[in-house]
Amino acid sequence: MCSGIFKYIVKGVLIMSDKSPLVSIDSRHGAAEDNYEKQSHFIGRITLSAGFLLSVLPPLMLWLVYGIFPPIKSLIEGIVSITVIMLPVSIVEVLTFAPMMGSAAMYLSYLTGNISNLKIPSAAISIEAASVQPSTRQGDIIATIAITGSVIASTLVLVLGFILIVPVSAYMENPAIKPAFEQILPALFGSIGAYYILKEWKLAVAPVIAAISLNLAGDLPTAITIPVCIAISVLAARFLHKRKLVKGADSVD
Repeated sequence: MCSGIFKYIVKGVLIMSDKSPLVSIDSRHGAAEDNYEKQSHFIGRITLSAGFLLSVLPPLMLWLVYGIFPPIKSLIEGIVSITVIMLPVSIVEVLTFAPMMGSAAMYLSYLTGNISNLKIPSAAISIEAASVQPSTRQGDIIATIAITGSVIASTLVLVLGFILIVPVSAYMENPAIKPAFEQILPALFGSIGAYYILKEWKLAVAPVIAAISLNLAGDLPTAITIPVCIAISVLAARFLHKRKLVKGADSVD
């Protein structure tokens, strides 16, 4: 299955390249691109379905083999409480992440997890380093390659970390260093955010103010804060481009 994924990633790189024999004619170019998308969806649906079945297999085995099953009322309450929170968040994430990553990268991300703290930063930095635009064929291919690399790297790091952390696990629970682990995600997004803010600080003013205001407003769910911040960011950026107050404004009609 992994070899199939890499096969179509390589094919995608060839499609992106003008040297590929698949793109010597426009019709072949379009057909190859369509085939790549179809294969991405085909492999993605199979892997996500397999991942879903494997995720429910342990509790299913506990029920069928050992007869362990939670009370129906508690099960329903748990499903409802999580669904109420995660359903709108999931919808917002798909609408937010898909334009940046493309279909193949989305399948990989949702199969392997750690989307916000690992996959999105990997895709964003790789797209920037490759000097391509998101929501384009080239951007989708670069994002897919970046996320595939992050999956491999994170898996190796997790395996090594699990092996090496055992001797020092007792020290990691020391109250003096526990607060440091709570700052990992803010530090990650802070460093990435600073990079983009320094590129064009005017575009960051409205999103930062909106995020701070929503944070001060109370403990609002991400299903509300994320869409509001996105909407404000898009509207503010559109306004600045229309007024030609930022770089690249001349390219916007």
